[in-house]
Amino acid sequence: MALYESVFIARQDVSAPQVEAIADGFAAQIEENGGKVAKREYWGLKNLSYRIKKNRKGHYVLFNLDAPSDAVQEMERQMRLHEDILRYLTLRLDEIDDEPSIQMQNRNRDESRRRDGDRRDDRDDRRDGKPAAEAAPSEAKEEAPPAETPAGEASPEAPDEASSESPGEAAPESPGEGEDK
Repeated sequence: MALYESVFIARQDVSAPQVEAIADGFAAQIEENGGKVAKREYWGLKNLSYRIKKNRKGHYVLFNLDAPSDAVQEMERQMRLHEDILRYLTLRLDEIDDEPSIQMQNRNRDESRRRDGDRRDDRDDRRDGKPAAEAAPSEAKEEAPPAETPAGEASPEAPDEASSESPGEAAPESPGEGEDK
């Protein structure tokens, strides 16, 4: 028998227990056809990269299978016919990894952070390692002088009066300068 990894995405409207029931049905079908499910993981409801059949989210489920190809083909045929399955992908593997998948490792790490209260608040973090609350108020940014720009062009930092005119017009002169009476 060959080793396979199969992931399917169920619609967002389906509840988690219903997704487990769907996965149970596929697992039973594999076992009926002479295979076995080596590992099964429910990854949860996740955002999709793009809409699939008007869904923005989907329930992800992973199977690691040790089954003949006929059993896997029948499972894929049933997934195509099932109205709650948005997508599926099955790959053949050389060996099955007994450790939790990357998705489950990330999920476990995030859950342990929440329990420990060790979540980072990115708004308070600074590059020098000090939280913003500890920063001295005297650490104000010094403003750099505006870069010089060629005549007729506007500097992006400070637009001047000349930049509001079209390039062919001259700037209006202030009273008293250049007036001929």
